[in-house]
Amino acid sequence: MGKSDTSSVGASAPAAVRKKDALPFILLYILLAGLLAVMAGALLPPYYHAVPALLWSMGLCVSGMLLGFLFGIPRSLPLGTVNAAPSDERANGKARPTDEPPAPNADAAADNASNTLFLGTPTPMEINSNLVEVSDWLTKIIVGVGLIELKSLPGSAHSMAAFIAPSLATDMPTAMALVGGIMLFFSVHGFLIGYLLTRIYLSIMIKRADSLVKNESVRLESGKEIEVTELSRLQQKSLDDMQQAVTQLLLAHPPDGGAAVTAMAGVPTAQKPSSLVLWLDDHPRNNTLLVEQLERENIKVDQAVSTRQALAMLQQKRYALFITDMGRVENGRRLKDAGVRTVREVRQVQPELPIIVYCSKDTLANYGTQAEMAGARFITTSGTSLLASVNQLLHQGRADGAPSFIS
Repeated sequence: MGKSDTSSVGASAPAAVRKKDALPFILLYILLAGLLAVMAGALLPPYYHAVPALLWSMGLCVSGMLLGFLFGIPRSLPLGTVNAAPSDERANGKARPTDEPPAPNADAAADNASNTLFLGTPTPMEINSNLVEVSDWLTKIIVGVGLIELKSLPGSAHSMAAFIAPSLATDMPTAMALVGGIMLFFSVHGFLIGYLLTRIYLSIMIKRADSLVKNESVRLESGKEIEVTELSRLQQKSLDDMQQAVTQLLLAHPPDGGAAVTAMAGVPTAQKPSSLVLWLDDHPRNNTLLVEQLERENIKVDQAVSTRQALAMLQQKRYALFITDMGRVENGRRLKDAGVRTVREVRQVQPELPIIVYCSKDTLANYGTQAEMAGARFITTSGTSLLASVNQLLHQGRADGAPSFIS
């Protein structure tokens, strides 16, 4: 993220929103500047008629906006599909490593074909997409005809300028030049207004509308229909059962205190003692599901995005456990071994605090040994192993000399 604390992170988000919201005003100011230039030509030499010039200017602008609107209508995925992570990333169990930034846009197109996941056949009620289909049809026709008739475009523009010029009531050469400028400026600017505003804001409005009327059911292979919320609940229950079984397997032969940890695996959440954990990651959204799972186990998680912020939080609260990623942006610099440095700094502040490093396989291979030597109690690339180790370390307490291990 490139920010060292939450205040700077919080400030960057509104700044991005303000930049995006400023676009309509920028386009409006440019349009007003063009209209003022047209008015100036009526009040100053060459003294043409202002009303016809303004009417033709606005007409050309609206025509360009309509064309931009047709080209800017967003296309939607086939019904019953969603975007999914590439197959190689899904096989590793994570959308992408927790300590790596999102993939560049250049890779998105290459993965586009493999990123569509069919959920099932949608139920009879479907969202009307006629506008999208008409837009796609018209834009293809316009582009095709435009390319065919491209050689006749200058002649058509000259004929149109000759048709408009007499309405300005000035000498013909001057009127032709003025009309040419008006046609070029207002048609192009109108197209940009229509395209950009449609591409940005119509997409948001369509998504909001679709979320209200979209189909909330999927049809299974057996032919039965089930609501998405019910399907999610059943999947969560299955995941909880699997997580509990895996945790018990991982703790089948744990170090001292493992019997108590294994026994706690079957205790209801409400009866489990609450714990407070600090998780440092400059991309906290990558850990959303794991944080949710921990909080279901009555483990409260505070999140930090930089080492400085994490150290400040350690001074304010008493945490039972500390989790960190490995590669991270600190003070505007990308540090591949940031996790190792963080472990060392936390050890100086709180020597007895258990530390877990959760990172990708590459950073584990390169810096796992350094992190262990710096004082990390557990280093893993697996979310399941992470959850099991958190439960184990929380119930082991802060006993000195607890062994460290890598998974």
